[in-house]
Amino acid sequence: MNGALWVIGLFTGVGLVAYHIATIPLALICVLAVEQIGEGVGILFSGWSTRKGGGREALRADIERAKHSKRNGRFEEALAIIDGVLEQDTEFPEALYLKAQFLWEGFSKPADARKCLQKVLQLTAKEETLHRWASSLYDEVLAAEKNARTIPWKKQGRPR
Repeated sequence: MNGALWVIGLFTGVGLVAYHIATIPLALICVLAVEQIGEGVGILFSGWSTRKGGGREALRADIERAKHSKRNGRFEEALAIIDGVLEQDTEFPEALYLKAQFLWEGFSKPADARKCLQKVLQLTAKEETLHRWASSLYDEVLAAEKNARTIPWKKQGRPR
């Protein structure tokens, strides 16, 4: 009888070990499920996700590169950089404003600059600084266009 109890104890011990081994993956699955649910709730309430790749913040380096190119008079390079940013986010007001600046100051393309500025004005609130800057540049471009139309011998574009 003593031997029989030892065998039952062995199987009970093995069963107990097997039970604990089986619960480890189950615990991991529960942890992952709770993490996913938590992330989903966080996205729902904040609109933020770790999977977005940084959004506009990831494009800030390109914005700074474009500004640097403009400061050094490399308008074609600056415009190419900004076009790349706008391919990724077509409604990025700061990028649209910079594109308008580049088109106006570097290429004397008032109509194209105005289109970008109109979009910036639509995307930003009147209280925002960028809205005021875009409005001011829009007025400057529009005035230059009107001036170029009233003086037929003057070259159209930005006066230099």
